[in-house]
Amino acid sequence: METVYLFAAIASAIFIEAMPFLAIGALFSAAIEVFVSTERILSLVPRNKLGGLALGIGAGFVLPTCECGVVPVVRRLLKKEVPPYVAIAYMVSAPILNPVVLASTYIAFRGSVTMLIARAAFAAITAAALGLYIQRIGRVLRETNESSCCGHDHDHHHAEQRFLDKIRAVLIHAAHEFMDMGKFLIIGCLAAAAFKTLLPADIMSLFGSNIALSIGGMMLLAFLLSICSEADAFVAASFQAFAPSARLAFISFGPMVDLKLIGMFLITFRPRVVIALIVVPSVLIFGLSLLVEHLGLLSGVL
Repeated sequence: METVYLFAAIASAIFIEAMPFLAIGALFSAAIEVFVSTERILSLVPRNKLGGLALGIGAGFVLPTCECGVVPVVRRLLKKEVPPYVAIAYMVSAPILNPVVLASTYIAFRGSVTMLIARAAFAAITAAALGLYIQRIGRVLRETNESSCCGHDHDHHHAEQRFLDKIRAVLIHAAHEFMDMGKFLIIGCLAAAAFKTLLPADIMSLFGSNIALSIGGMMLLAFLLSICSEADAFVAASFQAFAPSARLAFISFGPMVDLKLIGMFLITFRPRVVIALIVVPSVLIFGLSLLVEHLGLLSGVL
């Protein structure tokens, strides 16, 4: 019975700590969706490729979007002739390089600036690599895809609505997004609590003693749990039996490749693009995490 109480206490604590960031992120994302037009974004795209990549990577900071919402937004940008490398760079980086996620990462890891910078750097490097590769592919969208690949209705026409109607639309959109992502957060909290209370100590020591296995295991867990990036840092921080580099891999890989994203990729992009969207982050995040561990850059992270 004591184990059950401990399990419930750990899961509840993680959820209560992460839930406000999920709510703030849902509101922020919904406000951007309603009030910022795609045409405005298109007018800001630089002509040169380096500037386009920088815009795509940095846009996530001012135009935050969840993993679920970013794919249909990117598809719409591509249909409006935004360069593919810019749109893909934005899709990869936006779920991580936005103020809510950065703030939640900083708080979850007890004010670790090193973890914050490392997560942002992983996102920027992966986004740049994918953008440069996509630049060589050409057409990236599936020709037959016309429907939204997300549970939300992103194709609103808010331009002619009154301000109060837009506020109502923001609240409705945010509520849908919070409920959709909340279930993944709950699953993640339960999984984290189960790992801490139910997993045998010898298995945990195996992960702790083998850094490659630890990093790969956390990446696989991020893929399976599909936790929203606005809350995944709290789940990752609770896995203190794992090395900081493995937890960094968890919060870097999950927002780029997880179960829900795979389905969106398959119905949105050409097969060659889908393969790149899976393989490039997998290789880069694993390799970068090993490098960070080898250099001891996260040695002070709890």
